[in-house]
Amino acid sequence: MATDYLLFVHGVNVRPQRADADSANYAEPLIHQITRLNQAAASPLTLKMQELQWYSLMKQAEAELKDLFARSPDWSKFWFRDFRETRIIPFMGDAALYISRYIGSEVAKLLLAQSLQFLANRQTGDRLHLVTHSWGTVILFDILFAGRWDDPKIPGYQDVQTIRSALFGVEPNLADGIPIASIHTMGSPIALANLINLKREEMTPATLTIQETRTVFTHDITLGLEKFLAALYQQRQRPLPWKNYAHPGDPIAYPLATVIPQLLAPQGAKADYLNIQDVLTSGGGPMEWVASPFKSTFLSLANGGSAHGSYWNSKQVAQTILATVRVGG
Repeated sequence: MATDYLLFVHGVNVRPQRADADSANYAEPLIHQITRLNQAAASPLTLKMQELQWYSLMKQAEAELKDLFARSPDWSKFWFRDFRETRIIPFMGDAALYISRYIGSEVAKLLLAQSLQFLANRQTGDRLHLVTHSWGTVILFDILFAGRWDDPKIPGYQDVQTIRSALFGVEPNLADGIPIASIHTMGSPIALANLINLKREEMTPATLTIQETRTVFTHDITLGLEKFLAALYQQRQRPLPWKNYAHPGDPIAYPLATVIPQLLAPQGAKADYLNIQDVLTSGGGPMEWVASPFKSTFLSLANGGSAHGSYWNSKQVAQTILATVRVGG
């Protein structure tokens, strides 16, 4: 019986709950729900699930930044310092650090070691399902498809190529590796992160070759994603399912069902390649019922953090993931 592997990738501002903990265990609630639902099914699937972490690379740099702020004689006069230190700095800091070539390459190395260990015993016929949250979506798609990793002289090049080689349909080895059977994005800002693609559409294909496009638009993912979808479709002969979970009160989440096909369309992607659906979720914490009547006001943002993290505890998300896996992607 084939095994379905589920890889989870977290977003920004993920930290261990205890100072002595060596893991954030951020995906445990969702993994537990998927496991329970699968065990209760008439024909349980063979599942292996693993959470990947990259937050450990960010802690030292952000701690040093906070220390520099603390040395300022004016820091105590700033408003909502606790919010800055516990929310803004981790969110903006994690994103900014990953964009840098050095930290980005370290993230790739760390994710490579964890994912290869997890997939070490895979067999022919096994499938892979990617579950990403928030900025983790941007990181994973950047590593898999962005042109900024194509230069052999840059840090992280070999690690990224090894990750790509392990997955079917991803260059440089389009026919090797474990096939991706479904993609699940939760609270994803990937539409905002790929605003650059809109400017690329103005220039290609009239003025830039594909290689020039990947060189100029270094963070563009659409060329690599389109090749991946085309190769995967040749093997599957059916579209790849992509579920995008979005809580209406999550300020980081945006619809993707109309965005991603439009970003791919200039490169000739066929509609048959991808079946992407937005899935609206609920259950954003105890304040949701208070904030809901004021959804267009600043008050609703008070529940935004809870909504953004709600996917990990959502039975709806667990049910949809398992149902997607059950039909073989």
